[in-house]
Amino acid sequence: MGLLAPLGRLLFSVIFITSGLNHFIQLQALTAYAQASGVPDPRLAVLVSGGVLVVGGLCVLLGMFARLGAAMLAVFLVASAFMVHHFWKMDDPVQAQNNLIHFMKNLSMAGGALLIVYFGPGPFSLSRKKREAGLGGMKLGAPLR
Repeated sequence: MGLLAPLGRLLFSVIFITSGLNHFIQLQALTAYAQASGVPDPRLAVLVSGGVLVVGGLCVLLGMFARLGAAMLAVFLVASAFMVHHFWKMDDPVQAQNNLIHFMKNLSMAGGALLIVYFGPGPFSLSRKKREAGLGGMKLGAPLR
């Protein structure tokens, strides 16, 4: 059962890492999309959000500073939901439905990120190994004697 935490971190983080890298690879196209969505300073926003996605995704994946990385992802997800996927402003029902799906997906993933903020990375994380090593190999949660 302990393998579920790193597997969950992998499955959760892969979309952020690949999307963040895509922000740099497709900088021009994503800047145009951000500009069309009314994002202020769209090129800088794409660069910063790409960095947030890669760093936050790697933090969650590795379990090192996972809570901070997940908090960064949650802030990005909520901000992008409201700044980019404003379905309520769209006249075309197909576009509105597509953006509603992305809006809800972002909110759902922000909820998952907040669970990582609250519960931490779980077993098989770099931060846990570091803490355990600092305690002389003693398992966290073990009673002190």
